Amino acid sequence: MRLLGIREAAQMLGYTEKGLRKIVERSRAKANGARTRGPTIRYFQTCKGAPVKFKREWIEEFIDEYTVDPAPQKVPEFVPKETFGLDAELFDV
Repeated sequence: MRLLGIREAAQMLGYTEKGLRKIVERSRAKANGARTRGPTIRYFQTCKGAPVKFKREWIEEFIDEYTVDPAPQKVPEFVPKETFGLDAELFDV
C-alpha cells in the first residue's frame, strides 16, 4: 500500500496544498475534542512535524461523504380544490 502525500492528495481533490492542510488542522482539532465546522478528513501522521499521509481510500471516502447528489424533485400533481364554476371535466378531477 502506497500512502499519498499532501501534494498528491490535494491534486486528487482539486485543492491547493494550503487548503488541504487547513482541512487536516480542522480534523486534528476535532479529534482533540474541539467543536469545528466544515469538512474533515482521515490522515496519518507519526508525530507533530512529520509528513501528513493519506490512503487513497480515505481520499475516496472524503469525496463520497462531501459529494452533493440532489435527487430529482418530484413535482406535485396539481389538483384543484374548486373549479370556480368551470366545467369539472377540464380539470380531470
